[in-house]
Amino acid sequence: MPGRTAKPHVFNVQSSLSKRNTSVIKRVFRYNSNIIYPCTLTSTPSDNGSERSKLFPGLQLLTMPNSKNILISGAGIAGPALAFLLTRCGHKCTIVERASQFRNAGQQIDISGNGLKVVKLMGLYHQAKEISCGESGLRFVNAKNETQAEFKAEDSDDKFTFVKDIEIMRGALADLLKNVTEHDTEYIFGNYITALREQDSCISVSFNEGLDRDFDLVVAADGLGSKTRGLVFNKDEVKYNSLNQCFALMSIPYEKQDGTWARWLAAPGRRCVFLRPRPNEGVTGAYLAFIGPDSGKIGRASAEEQKIEFARRFKDVDWEVPRILRELKSDRMVNFYAQEVAQVNTTNWVKGRVVLLGDAGYCPSPITGQGTSLAFIGAYILAGCITSMPNDLPSALLQYEKQLRPFVEKLQKLPPGGPKILNPETTWGIRILWTCLYSASVLQGFGARVLQYIIEPLSAIFGSKELVLPTYPSLEPALVKEDSAKS
Repeated sequence: MPGRTAKPHVFNVQSSLSKRNTSVIKRVFRYNSNIIYPCTLTSTPSDNGSERSKLFPGLQLLTMPNSKNILISGAGIAGPALAFLLTRCGHKCTIVERASQFRNAGQQIDISGNGLKVVKLMGLYHQAKEISCGESGLRFVNAKNETQAEFKAEDSDDKFTFVKDIEIMRGALADLLKNVTEHDTEYIFGNYITALREQDSCISVSFNEGLDRDFDLVVAADGLGSKTRGLVFNKDEVKYNSLNQCFALMSIPYEKQDGTWARWLAAPGRRCVFLRPRPNEGVTGAYLAFIGPDSGKIGRASAEEQKIEFARRFKDVDWEVPRILRELKSDRMVNFYAQEVAQVNTTNWVKGRVVLLGDAGYCPSPITGQGTSLAFIGAYILAGCITSMPNDLPSALLQYEKQLRPFVEKLQKLPPGGPKILNPETTWGIRILWTCLYSASVLQGFGARVLQYIIEPLSAIFGSKELVLPTYPSLEPALVKEDSAKS
């Protein structure tokens, strides 16, 4: 209650409450916050309007006996997903983000396979579905906007498809994760880690701003170019594998012809244009990509230099490209973003009390379409290992890498040619691509699984299901029941 301070009354759930009342409080905290049993609770005056305080005013979670204090670098997808799971099992999480404020920009992403299963286990499927883009599917078109092949959106991972059940803007997904974690997780924006010093019982962290702090564990989840990773891992331990492709993404005003289907145009010279409509927002996501030996240089250039270069490279392409370039050159263009397409391969993911998560440790590259799903899978397995062995973090971290690395290594093995498969050099090559894609679209309805063996390189790009998602009883407080997760 504002203006009033009360001495907390601390008591143990199991010793101070009847079994009947204990089960009631378990249900309340399982639904609203982060509890693991046995635990310590505190009773203080509160005017919080949450469901928890309405039922049990002033009841707040303090800690669990073996609670760990964990620092996560990066407020994207993997970091908040990990915080969601750990805080609901009684651990304390702090997320530090270099950006001065929450970033809700980014490309359209999808969640599939085991990544989607994790989202369902976290109880976030329906919320994610509500804010998904709702595309009807994907059409491959020519410069006259004539459809050469189309793939309808599917909600089944048993079918070969380019458009999944959950197609969502990265910013919207990040916002969802922030909303469900900000009451239990400390967020620090506009700051970053500058030094890490291992101690016998903790790791001391220095920040660009503020005092040093001690933590039990530091998780580097700050993306492809992770600065936290660079503080601990040597250059020879991290391989940055460029795929010689650079892409730019931006939002342009939605127009009637954009409809509800995503459209892909392959242009000679290993270039492509991709439009993803979001009619409810009045915008369409526009993507330009090219393959070339100078992709890395352009990916590191300034935004203005990148705009000039993409305009130069696509000035001879028809279809919707003149419209895109007009917007690219206008003063209205404020959310332009360009990046080189690359993979990250590290010799190991763990060093002392520092562990890599998501793109910071094993970015599969955007062309796999598995980066977001892998972020959820990695967060789930890391949380499962930590909660299973909270008093033996070295073993927990090694188990995390042991369980996930084989799947990641298979996922990172791209087919011969990599991104060149969907970006032919010549007009003749584009026609061959259309023929393959048309065959795939015809088989989609009654024999799509056979197609994965007919066009193995294409199926290899879009993911693998060889990972059997482990079960962790210690994660139960953070997850919904299995039957609910399937819905």
